[in-house]
Amino acid sequence: MIKRMMMTAAVAVALSAVAIPRSYAAPKELVDLSNAFSDVAEEVIPSVVVITNLQKPQMQRRQRGFGGLPPEFREFFGIPSDPVDPNPRSSKNPIVVGRGSGVIIQKDGYLVTNHHVIKDADYLEVTLNDGKVYNNFKDKDSVKVVGIDEDTDLAVLKISDEEESFKSASFADSSKVRVGEWAIAVGAPFNLDYSVTVGVVSQKGRYDVNMNAVEDYIQTDASINPGNSGGPLLNIHGEVLGINNFIYTGGMGKGNIGLGFAISSNLVKKVSNSLIENGKVIRPWLGISMQQLTPDLKKALKVEKGVFISEVISGDPADKAGLEPGDIILKVGDKEVDGIHDVQFAVLDYDPGDKIKVLVNRDGKEKTFKIKARAREGSDTDPAGLGSSDILADLGLTLGEDDGEIVIEEVMPGSAAYRGGLRKGAKILKINRTKVESIEDVIELLKEAKGDQV
Repeated sequence: MIKRMMMTAAVAVALSAVAIPRSYAAPKELVDLSNAFSDVAEEVIPSVVVITNLQKPQMQRRQRGFGGLPPEFREFFGIPSDPVDPNPRSSKNPIVVGRGSGVIIQKDGYLVTNHHVIKDADYLEVTLNDGKVYNNFKDKDSVKVVGIDEDTDLAVLKISDEEESFKSASFADSSKVRVGEWAIAVGAPFNLDYSVTVGVVSQKGRYDVNMNAVEDYIQTDASINPGNSGGPLLNIHGEVLGINNFIYTGGMGKGNIGLGFAISSNLVKKVSNSLIENGKVIRPWLGISMQQLTPDLKKALKVEKGVFISEVISGDPADKAGLEPGDIILKVGDKEVDGIHDVQFAVLDYDPGDKIKVLVNRDGKEKTFKIKARAREGSDTDPAGLGSSDILADLGLTLGEDDGEIVIEEVMPGSAAYRGGLRKGAKILKINRTKVESIEDVIELLKEAKGDQV
C-alpha cells in the first residue's frame, strides 16, 4: 500500500512537468449556447426571490387549509411537516412552514408567486439574491400581499424599499412559444436557493390537468422540484414564459420525472395586472353552458368545428344579446374556437362591461352577436360563466353529452363532486335512482335535491 501511494505521487510529479495538449475543442455553436444559458442566469437571477411562509407558534397548531394532508403530498407542494411548538411560550418568533420562489415583475417591488406558497401565512419573508431580507414580522410594511387569485393559484406581493429600484424580469408572449424551444427554470428547490435547470418546452396549452379552475399550462422537462413553486420558467432570451406551479412525481416519489407545469405568461400577466390595479381579479360572465362537439354531432349538425351552446341562463348577458340553446359558437372576437377551453380563454381576454363579438352558426347560417359581459358575482368554479349551470358549478362539475350519454368532462379538485368520488370521463346514468337522458334532466333533479345528499 505504501509503495503504491509513493509510485502514484512520483508519476503525478512527472506528469505535472509535461504540458498536456488539449485533445478536444468544443464547437463554437456549443460554446455560444453554453454562454447563452449563463447569460440568462446572470440576467434574471437578481429578479428572482425566495419566499418564506411564517406562522405564529401555537401548541398543536396545524396548517390551516392543509390539515391531515399526507406527508407525500406535503413534499409534492414543498410544504414541511405540520408545525408544532412543544413550548410555545419559549419564543414569540414565527415558525417556518414552507418556502417557495417568486419573480419581481416591476421595478417598484411588485412580484408574482403561487398562492399556495403564501397560503395561510401570518408573516412573509422575501430574500433577494444579494442577501437583502424583507420580513413583515420585523417590519409590517416591508412585505404586503397585494392580492390573490385562487382560480389560477397566483398571488402578487410588494416589497418596499424607498432607497432601491428593483431588478425586474420581462414577460414573453406565451401564445408564440414553440414546442421544443429551450426552457430554463430558476428557483429554490429543496432549499437550494437560486438553482438553474435547463430543458425544453414539452407542450403548451395544457388545460385538463385539474389543478386549478382556470388553467393554461406550459409543460417542460426542465427539472422543477418542491421550492421551485412561484419561480420563473424562462426562454433563451431571459423572458418569463410562465410561473412554475407543480410537477407530476410518479406515484409517491418526491422528485422530478420530467413533467413540470408552469402557468403561461399571458395568463400570469393578465392576472397580476388585475391584482395590482384592483386587488382582485374581476372576470367577465356570459351565462351559458356549452357542450363539446363530437364527430357524430358535427356530422349530424353539418358543421366542421365549433362549440355547442346547451343552455342560456335567463336574464344573463348571452340571453339579453339573443343567443339561444343550439347555437354553435364559431368565433369569439377574432379567435376561432373548437373547444370549451378555447371559448373560455377567448372570453377571459375581455373585462366586465366590454362588448364581446360572438359569431355563431344557427340552423346553418352564420350570425354575429355582441354580448356585454358583466362581472361574475362571488367566487365560482366556472369563472367565465361557461360550461356549467350554477348548480353544476357549485358542485364542481362540467358535463357533456355524447351519443345520448351524459359524460363528466371536468371535476374541480376539492369540490363536492370530487370528494364524492366523481371523476372526469365517468358517465351519469341516474340521479337518486331516476334515469337521466340529458344535462337538463341532471340539473332539474339536482335542483330538487339541493341541500340533500344525492
